[in-house]
Amino acid sequence: MSTLMYDNATDIKVTRDYMANLQTPPGLGARHAPVPFFTFADTTVAAIKQSGFKVLEEDYAITKDENRMFGLIRVSNDAEGSTAKRHDMLVGLRGSHDQAFSRALTVGSRVLVCSNLCFHGDLGVWKSKQTTNIAARIPSMISGAVAGLGAATKKLTVDFDNFTQTPLTRDEGDDVLLGIFRSGGFSPSQLGRAIDDWDDCSMEEHTQYGRGLWWLFNSATHALKPTGQTHNHVDLAHRSAVVFDHVSRSAGDRQIGGRTFDA
Repeated sequence: MSTLMYDNATDIKVTRDYMANLQTPPGLGARHAPVPFFTFADTTVAAIKQSGFKVLEEDYAITKDENRMFGLIRVSNDAEGSTAKRHDMLVGLRGSHDQAFSRALTVGSRVLVCSNLCFHGDLGVWKSKQTTNIAARIPSMISGAVAGLGAATKKLTVDFDNFTQTPLTRDEGDDVLLGIFRSGGFSPSQLGRAIDDWDDCSMEEHTQYGRGLWWLFNSATHALKPTGQTHNHVDLAHRSAVVFDHVSRSAGDRQIGGRTFDA
């Protein structure tokens, strides 16, 4: 059972060690140079640990005849001797051997209550096309993503504190949810689920600060959780980004830039 990713019926759940035995196909052209999924994941995990973060959990899936890989690594800034407020973060990674999309890393946040997942790239996305010399570019891409973890945890401390301290009326919350829908963050059915949870929250923990942005944020991420057997990982990441952006701006915070870094 997946604990980080919302996998679908076409995914094959695998471990990092399992990926070490996968065959990496030859390139599809003179400039196409696939990097083994295991190498990508293993190098990422090593860089995270070397930067002082704890790796708490890893979740990987392969699909499309083992030609595409998605992964999430849950990490913590709860290092020994640290006085910083703890926030668990997600490092997402993806890759393809069939040129469907570029090799990429992203940093996102995880809402620990109710296993809601808000995974988005607005805290940083690093990517590279799988062309000649990608193996030489991957280390710098990973270093950039891992370096972004420290800044991301500080940012989330401010964001989440703002969420818990910002009250909302029912109508104000409805307006935020409608804005998320109009920006492509919700499908019609997801909007309905978010409104239902905003009206009558399904988890008591989400209402501990009263009717406000924290409750609304959890209602929104709860609505994103897939209810069927199929879904799109990239679509989920996009919708999560829209949700986080709208809720952040509603807290009076500046809109996150969502920069993309090409290796």
